Amino acid sequence: MVGSVRRSVGAARKSVGAARKSAGAVALAVCVAVFVAGSAAGCAVAREIALPAAPTAEAGAVSEAAHSVVRVRGYASSCRKRLEATGFVYAPERVLLNAHTVAGVDRDLEVVLDDGRRLAARVVAFDPEVDAAVLRVSGLATRPLRLTEAAITTAVVVGYRKGATVPAALPATVRPDQPAESYDIYNRVRVPRQVHRFHGAAITPGMSGAPLIAGENRVAGMVFAVDVDKADVGYALTAAQLRAVAAAGRRATATVPHDPCD
Repeated sequence: MVGSVRRSVGAARKSVGAARKSAGAVALAVCVAVFVAGSAAGCAVAREIALPAAPTAEAGAVSEAAHSVVRVRGYASSCRKRLEATGFVYAPERVLLNAHTVAGVDRDLEVVLDDGRRLAARVVAFDPEVDAAVLRVSGLATRPLRLTEAAITTAVVVGYRKGATVPAALPATVRPDQPAESYDIYNRVRVPRQVHRFHGAAITPGMSGAPLIAGENRVAGMVFAVDVDKADVGYALTAAQLRAVAAAGRRATATVPHDPCD
């Protein structure tokens, strides 16, 4: 995984010049914040920015929404990788997360709730270009969060850092959604994306797939990458970018191919 991340970073940097010539597009020189076998995979790591200690309506809403954020774990036999990432419930028995976190996973795929319960999961939607996937989790009764395409300027990133049993909540300032360009999870195809660029939240390994929570029960985007040069700058796929995969996963019941490892 370390090698593949470094290749994707190099490929993204090569596209910077071309992207700058296009209409306002941003080339993403990023690495993915997914925990693989104890390695940070070259991702920048910085201090956590905690929620205010004083209770507020926003903090209460985020705390409630955090119950719908889950840890995702699994093992990819073909490349001998054990993965740990974040996902969130967006429909009954459905979890949205990054495709790269489940690419090649063929054993022990499960979600872990904040109360410690573990439930088996299956991949029912997988898009390596968007970098989004959906898990079907039978018996998952957690209240779904709702994707919103409303404009936002602030949000709270809620995700599980590697080895954590409770999610971290990181306030962030969000720029308006903008066109960007990077590669698919296999570094094969250049992909246009619509992303939120956010800062103030240091995304650490394990938090790939964390939702950007903007108000009660609403998700404006999903973290998929961090800036390799700025520890507290990250990128989230917008709700509009996730719409098609989310819709397909909501209806799907059969397991879909999700090989090879990224």
